[in-house]
Amino acid sequence: MLIFQIGTNNWQRQGEFAPGSGILHASFHESMNNMPGVKSYSIYPSKKQTNPEDDPTFRVFKIEHDIPICESVSPNSSYRWHSMTEEQYDAYLKRLENEICEFMDEVEAKEGKEFDYLISHHAFTNAMTAAQIVEKRHKEGKTKLRHFNFVHGTALKMYIKEKEGDPEYPMRFLTKCQGSGVFDGLSKTSGVWVNSEDYIGKFLDCFPSYPKENCVFSRIGVNQKTFCPKGTTVAGDLSKHLAEEDQPKVASMKRLVTFVGKFADWKRLDAVLYAAKEYEAKFPDVGTAIVGTGPPDAVEKYHTMAKTLGLERTVFLGPKGQDVLAELFSMSEVGMFPSYKEPFGMVFIECMACGCPTIGANSGGPTEFVKPEQGVLIEEEPEWHSDEGMQRRPQTFHFSLIFP
Repeated sequence: MLIFQIGTNNWQRQGEFAPGSGILHASFHESMNNMPGVKSYSIYPSKKQTNPEDDPTFRVFKIEHDIPICESVSPNSSYRWHSMTEEQYDAYLKRLENEICEFMDEVEAKEGKEFDYLISHHAFTNAMTAAQIVEKRHKEGKTKLRHFNFVHGTALKMYIKEKEGDPEYPMRFLTKCQGSGVFDGLSKTSGVWVNSEDYIGKFLDCFPSYPKENCVFSRIGVNQKTFCPKGTTVAGDLSKHLAEEDQPKVASMKRLVTFVGKFADWKRLDAVLYAAKEYEAKFPDVGTAIVGTGPPDAVEKYHTMAKTLGLERTVFLGPKGQDVLAELFSMSEVGMFPSYKEPFGMVFIECMACGCPTIGANSGGPTEFVKPEQGVLIEEEPEWHSDEGMQRRPQTFHFSLIFP
């Protein structure tokens, strides 16, 4: 069986950090290549990475700008699709289609057989490109190829913002995707996977003519060789991940709260910093590690906020790889991830796999798998966009439940 996958984000290699969908794509690729009788080939975009010299199963779609993103920010980009002109958008998709077709032709010539399946990641440009390729190849007589889409979450978030009339996301790409017919029925997409049951409804709200019975909910796992208890401690291991100016803070820390996420408003890092103000005052041995990054103005915003709040034991680590995340979760008392309607919440599972309980919001994907013995989900705050709303939950939460 031959499978080709089209990725939206870079993999974590050659010193470049990857967002969750890039890590998932790489995991799919590796897992499929470990299945008997299956071979997976992949392509993904990157401005920094180069093609591997020792692995012919994947290639980099080289771009001269940051990876285009649907909404918010990623660890590597704040370059939105909405900022592209129509000419730039069309040129990107056409070159992507051409490079995929060229790669697939080379593989089929080498393997002596045709591809069976084409998997696109995200319900957006990759899906539309895959549908174009399937149609083209069927016309060439290669009729066995079938397309499946793994929805992820950010494209749907973009579509929802467009539907709601968000001024930063004028209606543009939902109508393009609907007009392409990629999700009109089964002729161009044979099946759709989502990683949150909640997202089946959201997907069908955007593409109501797609048959619900072909939408499959499949929960994601993590690599338990990476995410498992590491035996790390705050006293013995935290300092090696800190900037020089933060080293003195470790002496007063015995317990740690860890946040991991991109610096986007819906990740609600503000709430974490307001919470840190509360528990720093009550528990003088508790510190906070902030892992992640965003556009320069967002980085400046949160660093300034920490100083304005007078936080004494809060440290910013920047983006970190999976091995470091596992070490941080293993030394933490709790992982705090208060995202608003998190599409899935892989960071929750990574954290819990390291033996660390979690705190999150009672919305989105985490409601489907975070149980009381694993963590706490706090009721949503309707006015979370305001400073008053953002502070309300941290001010009323009983942190003594975590730090007795």
